[in-house]
Amino acid sequence: MTVPDYLQFFGFQDYPFRLTPDTRYFFPSSRHKAVLETIRYGLARGEGFLVLVGDPGIGKTMLLRILLKELTEERYRTALIMTPALEPKELLQAILEDIQLPFEASDSKERLLRTFQRFLLREASRGRQFVLVVDEAQNLPAESLEEIRLLSNLETEDKKLIQILLVGQSSLEEKLKMPELRQLKQRISLWERLEPLSPDEVSWYTQYRMARAGGASIPFDKGAEKLLCDASGHVPRLINKIMDRALLVAASRLERHISAEILREALKTLGPTLEASMPSAGPRVSWLWRGLLAMAAGLAAVGVWWALGRRL
Repeated sequence: MTVPDYLQFFGFQDYPFRLTPDTRYFFPSSRHKAVLETIRYGLARGEGFLVLVGDPGIGKTMLLRILLKELTEERYRTALIMTPALEPKELLQAILEDIQLPFEASDSKERLLRTFQRFLLREASRGRQFVLVVDEAQNLPAESLEEIRLLSNLETEDKKLIQILLVGQSSLEEKLKMPELRQLKQRISLWERLEPLSPDEVSWYTQYRMARAGGASIPFDKGAEKLLCDASGHVPRLINKIMDRALLVAASRLERHISAEILREALKTLGPTLEASMPSAGPRVSWLWRGLLAMAAGLAAVGVWWALGRRL
């Protein structure tokens, strides 16, 4: 039997649950809106260092894309570093390359810094603020993070020449607690964390994306929404993976609703791909891990009972 394309089966104009961070599908959850407004505020005030952390798949890259679209060239110049596992000199070269400033591979770090400083002064004279955004900043070596701190020293008598937004996973928090980065941590003006969606927002999120894709609302049977919440940990990227597969399963069965049975089949076909994407701690634990933890607790209880019986 040929599996139908669920795009046509459900009447979508686009696939609603792509994994790419398309800003057309940005869902303004309460936490995402609050974080975005705080970062806007920090940039408008000229704060030097800003940090945004969150688990993988939570929506950090989506927020970055929205933010960078807003930073127009009338007021801002920006550089985005997305592969930051770079040594200090390599980091400077990456920044100059992103803003299209010429340099030689043999240039010393000091020469690169002078080139960059001249650029910043020129932009400031034109009334533009420079914003450096480093994504996946947890991958930066400590030496390169210290280099970024030194870049933040570039300033005039009345304003910073550069603002820096570090974006990364939760491990960035731990890295910034390293003793050698104490001075950098002291300079952070705004520190924001993205959290998963609430249970209600998971339902709104799925319907919102389907509506944005041009389709009608698809009903969930009793128990299906809770299963989706438990299996995804309320994380947008995992919701997308599960829902994309669930719609395919539903279309293959010629069913125009999402039941718990359809979701279980979708989860089964995703298998290790989904488990590898799961957040690592806290309440955002998958239904599979909850089952394993419950089993472990049961075995431990049996062990205690057996030990007591032996004593008696």
